[in-house]
Order: sequence, then structure tokens, then C-alpha cells
Amino acid sequence: MERDPQAYVVSADRGQRASLTLPDGTQVWLNSHTHITYDSDYGKKERSVLLSGEAYFEVAKDKKHRFIVKAGDLEVEALGTAFNVKAYDEDKELTATLFEGSIRAVAENETAVLSPDQHVRFDKASRRLFIEKPTNSSYARMWRNDELAFDGETLSEIAVLLNRIYGVNIRFASENIKDYKFYGVIKNNSLENVIELISLTVPILYEIRQDTIVLSENLK
Repeated sequence: MERDPQAYVVSADRGQRASLTLPDGTQVWLNSHTHITYDSDYGKKERSVLLSGEAYFEVAKDKKHRFIVKAGDLEVEALGTAFNVKAYDEDKELTATLFEGSIRAVAENETAVLSPDQHVRFDKASRRLFIEKPTNSSYARMWRNDELAFDGETLSEIAVLLNRIYGVNIRFASENIKDYKFYGVIKNNSLENVIELISLTVPILYEIRQDTIVLSENLK
């Protein structure tokens, strides 16, 4: 009598990161507030993992067994490749960015095949899949080197990211500033340094109150 497969879960809590090697030699890096699940029968028929959060994969080559990442409504299939998948429950979209090889992404009966330096984006509201070639595809994996890369994210979106990384709450004293956008790369060293650098190019003032940061409009 065969036993039901056992599930293995590897997690990275808020403010932490983790890495693991799957049984086939595939390397996986987990960003903050992320967990990945795979069964004890991994690799027998196919290589399948469940992802919630963000992870970077360097997939071991195995032509006989498909490698699949199931991330919410998005499914990404790869053969011998390096790619990043971002699939947080609270985000408005799911994305996969390809760096080497090829991947096939499937969502809502739509299929997209990517070439290196492209990414696929699944919009949860419209239920549509989009293929794009970002200006800086490398931004998608800079988190592995403790760098924060922004390409026009709003302060509201950045607030969610900072909560994941630092466990801090961002409070907006003014609704006007939530849609301000920030561009640039920040070496991820201290929370105060990140906020200070953002405030140099975005007209905001900030006040740190223990585990809360209050952002207000700089009217000067």
C-alpha cells in the first residue's frame, strides 16, 4: 500500500530570506514573507512546487520531468532555466521574469512563452496575461543581493514592500502622496536610509515612531 506523499514547507518570515536545494539540485531563493511547498514524491512524475510570495529559481536540467511553479492563478513551466516569480496574495498582479532559457506561463486558459529578459504579468482584476520586455529586467532579482530596485512603483506599493522586509507599518498623513512614484536602486541596509533616500527625490517628510513610519506631504 502506497503512502500519501508528505508535504515539505520552507518559509522566510517578514524581514528574513531563505534558500534551499530541491531533491533534483534545483536552487531556490526565497524573499521575505514567502513560503514554498513540495511533496515527498517530487521528481517521480514531475517536479512541482507551490509558491506564495517571491522566489528566484535556477532549475536543474531534466528533460524527462517537467518543472512547474504553481503560484495562485499563474502556472510557470520551465526546462533548465533561471527565472523569478512574484506572487504575493495581497498584490494586484502575479509576475514571472525570465533570465536564461525559456518558460511557459499559463493563466485563465491563456499561454505565454517567454524569451530571456521578458516578463509575463497576470492582472488579477482583468484576468488577463501580458508579455512585456521591461527596461531593467535585472531589477526583478536584485533583492537577492540586498538591493531594492524601483521602476515607478507608487509609495502605496512601496509601503507594502517595506512592511514585508522590515515589519514596519507605513501610515500616510496625506492621501495625496500615495500615488507618488519612485525610480532608483537602493542598497538595502537600514530602513531609515531607505526612507531618507526616497524623500530626497519624492516631496515627502517622514517621522519614525517605533514600528510605524508616518509619511506626510512636503509643501516647501
